[in-house]
Amino acid sequence: MSNSFFSSSHDKASASTSGVSSHSSPAARQHSPHIPSDALGVSQVRPSPSPQQARGLAPAPRDPNAASASVRPRVLRRVTSDESHLYHSLSRTSSLGDDEQFQDVREMVNIRFMALKDSLPDVPNFKMPSLPKLYSQARKSTHSLSAFHSPEPSPTRAQPPKDFDVSSKDGSAVLDRVLESLTGDLVIMGGYRGSVLRSAEPPHQQVWAPVKLGLNMRKVNLEVGLEDEDEERMEETIKPDGMLKHIGPVDVSRKFIKRLRSCDNARSGKLRIWDYGYDWRLSPHLLSRKLQEYLQKLPSNQGGTPAGSRGALVISHSLGGIITRHAVNQRPDLFSGVLYCGTPQRCVNILNPLRHGDVVLLNEKLLTASVNFSMRTSFVFLPEDGFCFVDRNTGEEYPIDFYDPQEWIRWHLSPCMQPALPPRNRPQSSSFSSFLPNSLRTRADSKSEKWPPSPTAAARDHNPIAPQLNGSGANVEESKPSDLQRKRYLDYLTRTLAATRKFRSELAHLPRHQEANAYPPHAVLYGKSIPTVYAAQVTGREGICYSDAYDDLLFRPGDGVVLAKEAMLPEGYSIARGGRVCTERGHITMLGDLPAMGKALEALVRGRWKGIGMGTGGDEAK
Repeated sequence: MSNSFFSSSHDKASASTSGVSSHSSPAARQHSPHIPSDALGVSQVRPSPSPQQARGLAPAPRDPNAASASVRPRVLRRVTSDESHLYHSLSRTSSLGDDEQFQDVREMVNIRFMALKDSLPDVPNFKMPSLPKLYSQARKSTHSLSAFHSPEPSPTRAQPPKDFDVSSKDGSAVLDRVLESLTGDLVIMGGYRGSVLRSAEPPHQQVWAPVKLGLNMRKVNLEVGLEDEDEERMEETIKPDGMLKHIGPVDVSRKFIKRLRSCDNARSGKLRIWDYGYDWRLSPHLLSRKLQEYLQKLPSNQGGTPAGSRGALVISHSLGGIITRHAVNQRPDLFSGVLYCGTPQRCVNILNPLRHGDVVLLNEKLLTASVNFSMRTSFVFLPEDGFCFVDRNTGEEYPIDFYDPQEWIRWHLSPCMQPALPPRNRPQSSSFSSFLPNSLRTRADSKSEKWPPSPTAAARDHNPIAPQLNGSGANVEESKPSDLQRKRYLDYLTRTLAATRKFRSELAHLPRHQEANAYPPHAVLYGKSIPTVYAAQVTGREGICYSDAYDDLLFRPGDGVVLAKEAMLPEGYSIARGGRVCTERGHITMLGDLPAMGKALEALVRGRWKGIGMGTGGDEAK
């Protein structure tokens, strides 16, 4: 398949669509009954008509004596209509977001409030009260200073998309349309902390259900042993049990999965919906291997299945997309398409849980810094270029080699290696802050100050499945490790960082798969309307060592957790035409945006019909 069919994820977002591109193979077209007939046609390109011809007059008679004059012959040129493109080489997305639009934001957006707001209309007989000002401020992050001084509408306020479909109650007509033709196996998997975990012992009680554990209704230990064999034996004590579909009233994927299972093809058995859960604490290599083993057992990957029906369509959220991308590189034949929903190439938000731990509702001991440190997947989000910290006065970057264990000791990145120093920049409150929806103060409950957080800050900080770079963290004093414990931690960190670096290198695009047309069609769902952490500002390089290093943050467009630019595919990968879809939802609830999900799935189905991932010779598609 010609490379002109593919769209690089790093193309200029503001560019126009491309020109001529090649056609898919004849064999692939045999399996594309839904492709418009004009997609395969050839149009003639003729010279421009004369003024008389343009006015509808008969053409002037040709002078027979002018036979010797040079006459430009008519040329047949092969062109492709825009609607028949399998891929477009340049993005139609107007922008991935203006990097300067959130320069006045001072604190993170209240993601949990947004998730709750997006989920409330699904509650039966519940009428959402009118809170336009509160919601718009939460959408902006509630800390944009210009919002309190400018009478003009904010340019960052979410607007409904121009092509919003109101033909159905929730605008999901596109999803309903694609489900009419979708058959085979469809797998849905969650992200970091996005799968239910249960005890392996009867009665198999849940050990990861944030609401129950957050209310201290059950005591569990989520820490993973530091040795490699501890991971292999983990299923003897804890087993995964499907995707985490909701967190109390907050819908993660429940509405979407319900819609899938209620369609006619699912009821008749033509479409099989698989809710895949995995132990998100374990090493990414192990999780990729388990995913491949799971997909191999599905009906669409059994022997005797026609080539056009082989492979499962996988919808992956956040960390699940990273695991899926690795599995695709190992076994692309197991997939018929992949939809990456809020999947980051990197995410520095993980640094706060590794240093301060997380609070789950009222539970401060469930996800302490040492527990997060023992989870192998915590390290998979770390950037190779070490970018996170910048000088607040000069803007100078202070890169850190996150894959060097000694750097963790030098910069106090985890109390397991070296506890952070007490905060040295005490925020100064002012009378003006009392008029704001939330205080500009980001760490009111710092370990050195036992002030309780505000309810709105608690709602933001106690988000169990989306780690945040700022926030209170777990207010638990962890003892300084002994020399023997630190040696064990150092050995573990050395092994884990080396394995993680290798894993991330295996996520890179493989030209051999592209040349063989082995890659399945890809689609991306991302957000760009919410302030998302880009970097942390510190005073001098030594400021990284202090516990308030994550207080002064810089923001860029994203979904509240993952930056829009980081949610794109790595360099070299291609997105199916129409498969780059933007959502106004936040990171937690983006799977509930049914119109956006429908557009992305439609792009994947269309790409598969056109022969993406079915080889180059055409025999595979027969």
